[in-house]
Amino acid sequence: MASVNPCVAAGRYKPFETHGEIVSGIRAVASYGHTAGHTSYLVESKGQQLMIVGNLIHVGAVQFDIPAVTIAFDSDAKGAAASRKKVFGDVAAEGALIGAAHLQFPGLGHLRAVGMSWQWIPVNYSAQLK
Repeated sequence: MASVNPCVAAGRYKPFETHGEIVSGIRAVASYGHTAGHTSYLVESKGQQLMIVGNLIHVGAVQFDIPAVTIAFDSDAKGAAASRKKVFGDVAAEGALIGAAHLQFPGLGHLRAVGMSWQWIPVNYSAQLK
């Protein structure tokens, strides 16, 4: 509330539907489970997609292999596992890039379905030094 109330007071708070377009090129995707209103965001531009999943995944080394594994911080463990399965399936089927805060650097990559699991393919990252 400390973060949101100043926005509400300033008239800058604009709630959005939990599933649908927020602005052109950015779509909210309901991914409940970690929290009641957890939302992922699908960003689309020039035929490419990036799904930003926030706290949908916490430990890639475990949850890509066994997506049903949840953590104590998930307020609805069954919902979190179901959301992970759905979002991962959609991302893999579309070939979208996925980004998550709790994945190893650079936190961006692709998913490939492998049976009931997912293979994480991180993007190739290199720094250009001058």
